[in-house]
Amino acid sequence: MRKSSILARNKTIAKNEKKHNPGESYALKNLQRRFQVLVQDSHDVFEIINSDGTIQYISPAVEKILGYKPEERIGKPAYELLEPTEKYKFKQMLSLAFNHPDQVVQEEIKIKTKAGQEIILSCDMRNKLSEPSIQGVILNWRVSSSDRNREDSQAKAPATLDELTRLPARGAFESLLSQHMAEARGEEALALIIVDIDRFKYINSYLGYEHGDQLLRQISRRLRLLCTDQVLLCRFSGDQYAIVAARGEGQDDYLPLVEEVLRLFDAPFIVDEHKLDISVSLGISLYPHDAQDSETLVKSAYAALLRGKAAGKKHYQFYSADVEHKNYREFLLRRDMQKALKEGQFAVHYQPIVNLYTNEVLAVEALLRWKHPLCGMISPAEFIPIMEETGFIVDMGKWLLEEVCRSHKQWQKEGLPPLKVSINCSSVQFAEECFVESIQAILDKMQLDPRYLIIEITESVLIDNAKKVIADLQKLQEIGILVAVDDFGTGFSSLSYLLTFNIDIIKIDSSFIQNIPTNKTSTIITHSVINLARELNIKLVAEGIESPEQLSHLKRFNCHTGQGYLYSKPIPQHQLAEIIANKKCEPQINAEALGI
Repeated sequence: MRKSSILARNKTIAKNEKKHNPGESYALKNLQRRFQVLVQDSHDVFEIINSDGTIQYISPAVEKILGYKPEERIGKPAYELLEPTEKYKFKQMLSLAFNHPDQVVQEEIKIKTKAGQEIILSCDMRNKLSEPSIQGVILNWRVSSSDRNREDSQAKAPATLDELTRLPARGAFESLLSQHMAEARGEEALALIIVDIDRFKYINSYLGYEHGDQLLRQISRRLRLLCTDQVLLCRFSGDQYAIVAARGEGQDDYLPLVEEVLRLFDAPFIVDEHKLDISVSLGISLYPHDAQDSETLVKSAYAALLRGKAAGKKHYQFYSADVEHKNYREFLLRRDMQKALKEGQFAVHYQPIVNLYTNEVLAVEALLRWKHPLCGMISPAEFIPIMEETGFIVDMGKWLLEEVCRSHKQWQKEGLPPLKVSINCSSVQFAEECFVESIQAILDKMQLDPRYLIIEITESVLIDNAKKVIADLQKLQEIGILVAVDDFGTGFSSLSYLLTFNIDIIKIDSSFIQNIPTNKTSTIITHSVINLARELNIKLVAEGIESPEQLSHLKRFNCHTGQGYLYSKPIPQHQLAEIIANKKCEPQINAEALGI
């Protein structure tokens, strides 16, 4: 609806009012005049846009800020002047406004003025489509002062507010939580929800802390949509938020709120030119069911969060005694990692990679092992995710490479034939800005020829930051390091990686190999991948060979290279030296291998 239509409708309303009550009509006229003066002189721009984003009305202040007259913008899409990433961000605002009609959606949008100057606008949007006198979405925006006045605003900010997000900070949160619990007096339940941003450390590593801060501000604005008289939001720590809610008695009563939190992260976030798909994990504890004091309630919610994160991204977990028991072991592992490295609890084991026809040892895979003084041998499936989450995997990866170099030099001293060694690298390690330079420095320090090293990566590495990964893989290959993709065939886009990335070796996942004798689908997929690798001239390794039947099928498919328990489990360096000296590793066709 155009401005002229709105004014005509207002005149009709005023005329009708005058017939019925001249006094009220005069007051209404004065009120309308005041409103027009305020809008005319305001430094804020007011817009009414319809559901598809077309501008119905825009206030005169648009000319002061953007240089466009109102008549140049009315009837045009509100996002017409935006670059693609900002346009996407604006449409996400509309989507959030439609789904949360009672909330104000806030965002900062970059836009160019008519003169070509780029400025940042601070925008508020509210859904008023159901309001008869408006029938549109109200957009109010102004030039953002976030950069210009950041220092002043921080200096004036109360100590109880977090400077970045303008939410209550950790100290204020603890006081507010205790206050809410005291007011409840055990007569009604309160829920404490800790919201943890999955893989936030990767964002800081990939894009830098400034982009990480921008993301946190956007996340805070979305989470504010939840705030009501019964829902309090605080910033709990760097990448965690705390929500205190009084919506019911038991877990089922809080499920709608939990699902609402998760839904807020369905839409991607736009940080400069980066489109970021962000998920969160939640840990929930209830007062008075799980704790009688604020300290224990926080501890319980955090224990639940750890268990939720262990289940994968975008999970939530309510506290239970079972959660507490499981998390004690995880607590020990987190606490003891640094000490374990200093005290020599970690070791490197090696598994031979062999020629399936000649049994010649072609290479070895280096695998990390941890013997904890209390928990005994810890499975890598248990401790590697914790290392990745905490970022400790970066230090551990450097230690592992140095140990591999020492082993290699020892084999050379003993006159053993040199072998290629394969090392697994996670997406967290690739997030390092100087990942390749770090590897090169260690190889130079330890005097190991790069051509003896193979870097194994998984699908998650390829997904996380394709542009950086392509550049890093190219640098690795330029200095002579081979690149292998582990667990090939388990991802939805495995084949597309062969087009995008220059891969030297693919390792077909053990799940396919284990099912060859009994599962027709696994057999067909395995055979197809072997043929595909041959046609593309890519080396292939079959992982997890455990039985003579599997070996027989692989040979029949013309698969030349593999590894698995049929040949050898991962073994310490001194045991491996015997195998290297013999230059061969025979399959163990015995009762144990046959499962007898």
